[in-house]
Amino acid sequence: MSMHRLRIPAFVATAVHLSSASLSAAPRPTAQPCAIAIIGATVIDGNGGVPLADATILVRAGKFAEIGRRANVQVPACAQKVDGAGKYVTPGFVDTNVHNGMPTSAAEYARYWERLSDIAIEGAQMHLKYGVTSIRDSYGTLAPLLVARDAIKSGTAIGARMYVAGNIIGWGGTFSKTFRGRDPENYYEEWLNDQITQGAGELMPWFGPDSLKVIVNAYIDKGVDFVKIGGTTHTHTEPGLVFSERQFKAIVDAVHARGLMAETHSTTPEGMYIALVSGIDLIQHPEVGGVPITNEVLKLLSEKRPFCSIHGNNHAGRGYQMALARAGANRTGGASAASAASNGPTELRSWPKPAMTEKMIEDSIRTTNSRVMRANAEQIVKTSCPITTATDNQVAQAIEFSRDPNQWGMRQPGVGTLAAIEALVEFGMTPSQAIVAGTRTGAQALPHHMGDSLGTIERGKIADMVMLDADPLADITNIRMIRMVMKDGVIIDRDKLPLNPIIYKRHQP
Repeated sequence: MSMHRLRIPAFVATAVHLSSASLSAAPRPTAQPCAIAIIGATVIDGNGGVPLADATILVRAGKFAEIGRRANVQVPACAQKVDGAGKYVTPGFVDTNVHNGMPTSAAEYARYWERLSDIAIEGAQMHLKYGVTSIRDSYGTLAPLLVARDAIKSGTAIGARMYVAGNIIGWGGTFSKTFRGRDPENYYEEWLNDQITQGAGELMPWFGPDSLKVIVNAYIDKGVDFVKIGGTTHTHTEPGLVFSERQFKAIVDAVHARGLMAETHSTTPEGMYIALVSGIDLIQHPEVGGVPITNEVLKLLSEKRPFCSIHGNNHAGRGYQMALARAGANRTGGASAASAASNGPTELRSWPKPAMTEKMIEDSIRTTNSRVMRANAEQIVKTSCPITTATDNQVAQAIEFSRDPNQWGMRQPGVGTLAAIEALVEFGMTPSQAIVAGTRTGAQALPHHMGDSLGTIERGKIADMVMLDADPLADITNIRMIRMVMKDGVIIDRDKLPLNPIIYKRHQP
């Protein structure tokens, strides 16, 4: 075989480094290793048990072949050896709610319409860069998401493996009243909505159960991996139901009849009740709501045990502090009011405050919402529902349309997922429990029973893993100290991701 025919994918990090001189002198290419051996690491296998110290992990043909004490695992001479001494290995992370194909503005849709699948792949690569090897994309433009999903699955593109829902059925697209609180402003926004809804949009609530089953089956035929149901509208501080209880149950039954999972966006007590009694499989951000979660709903979460995908990146750490700062500015009227308060009293009269109007109560709900959602999350982690890590991660605003191209956001692909795992510890979990939520339980929430094939470091499972420089059980923030990422038994060259940047391209002066 001539050297020009040997093509090592750019995203594969090998242990072989050849200089130009050695290339010219080498008559034949170096043989590929028969396996990869991670030697001497501490294995945190994702099951929540005691870590295995000084271990060897042998990976062969994309799967875990052996895991055991270093002395007990025989490493073949033909294996590529990776020094794991002083390192910690976890399964690949799973994010159960991202949005890789959902630009924020009509201008971005117009600018990048022909490249939405490339942007979705870029988002999947950004997730993979930070150890997130599987993602559930639960709202976005269906056709380009399916293209991206299939390209990654076939191996023609690299990225976290994707599972796609497309529309949140019963909602319009991102320029609809159910999502944005207003009707589309022009025909272009109407057309964009239809590309997202694919016939399963805001007209659905007009139909009875039998007709809804027909609509749902037609939508599933488009190739989605799971179905997300709009139980309430997008604005979580307004209690707008989308479907009645019998409508909702008819949709869930139709999804289950096709062998798929049904999940929901339901952010009010009644919306969550309807979803739970209808047999929903997963509730996205159950902590999100304008009011404290009710004891009735908490009890149902423990009894029904749907997956509870908590978006902790938004209610903990840096994201939470930013939300509190915004709420404080709203209460005081901004910086000028805060400055006035520091200079002396701002009340000019001693009259009693008027009785609260409904509008004043609604404003209070919005102002205190960050604290309510965090308190809800702390309550939910105490229930028996299996917790997964979810984020609402989405690709950033296009550089040319951003006032601050370097602005940090708590929903950055990959980084947001790490923040969400860390948040679970703030909410009361142990680091071990948080890692289980971000690996094994997340994999169990993937469509097509993927939890049987990945999510833990066990013999015979798909070899997804993250190697860390420090112990995440001692400090959960050590999940950010990533040394190596492996997906499907292939070591990823993280420094090269994303391969063809569009949104995350670096400035070239």
